[in-house]
Amino acid sequence: MSATAAHRALVQTSKRTDRNLSSGGKSARSPFRHTTRNNHKGRSVTTTSAFFGQGSKTTQSKQYVLSSNEVTPGQGKGSPKWNEIHEFLTKENVKAVEAVDLHSFANNKNVLLIDVRQTIEFQEWSVPPSVSCPYAIPDPNVIRRAVGYAISIKGGLKVRNPDFLETVREIVKSNGSSQIKTIVVVDTKGGNLDVDPTAAGTSGVYDTTDSQSLRAAFELTQAGDFGDVRYVKGGLPGAIDVGNMEYESEKWGGFLEWLTDTNRDDTRKLLMYSRLLPDPTNLPGVVGQGGIFLFLGLAYYDVGGIGGWAAENIPAACSFLPVCL
Repeated sequence: MSATAAHRALVQTSKRTDRNLSSGGKSARSPFRHTTRNNHKGRSVTTTSAFFGQGSKTTQSKQYVLSSNEVTPGQGKGSPKWNEIHEFLTKENVKAVEAVDLHSFANNKNVLLIDVRQTIEFQEWSVPPSVSCPYAIPDPNVIRRAVGYAISIKGGLKVRNPDFLETVREIVKSNGSSQIKTIVVVDTKGGNLDVDPTAAGTSGVYDTTDSQSLRAAFELTQAGDFGDVRYVKGGLPGAIDVGNMEYESEKWGGFLEWLTDTNRDDTRKLLMYSRLLPDPTNLPGVVGQGGIFLFLGLAYYDVGGIGGWAAENIPAACSFLPVCL
């Protein structure tokens, strides 16, 4: 569904919701979920009411469940603009878990904490008792993925995980579906639904309200079988630095602890939260960019005649090379 169509559906549904509320009725279904169900036949499946902890008694009921292919995507082709997703999640009353409260909240047996960062980041460090289910995965197109390597994007360029909802369902099942009442999604950024988006879907503008975890929550909320979906305001940095949650890192744990113990905690935070811990996928970009800066330096000082060669063979090189003066 296009963003424009989604927005029209949002406006129409909002009007129906206002009429329902004014007459004492319940609010209408969310616009994206409503539109998706009209556009897809979906499947009516038999489930138990205990799936999200609604009591131990098992009763048969018809529940509408959507697959990853049937929901409106939270990112990539066919996804609405962020301000529309923000409004949808707000209308669906998706709640936040404050970072300072996450430790006690996530250790409840009825809560499943899902880390939606890419797998390579989760393997570098994670916060128990979270489990990994990446919302974005490396682009299956090797050439496009390699573009990310060239510009030092860890893991290369990525795309929306086409099996995200199915993977979450498997995780829920393996953790005892009858116990799980709440799904909490978390990433590094966190996001915020309590304030308006910085810009109305404008690309290229950093928006602190947006996050991968909220885009994942957008799909989970549409799915139909996740009754209580929440996100972590403040993300993983807040959970660690404000909520005092412990992090685990088999590969970098000793080094990160050393940084903290030697009063270099700001460096530890920078490396962890800015995805700057070394990884082989960063190497091509680092080497390539390093080579460019090395060439510029050699050309500037005309080491071995490189500056003269550049002046003759590279357009506009004389705009900054002293050898041309």
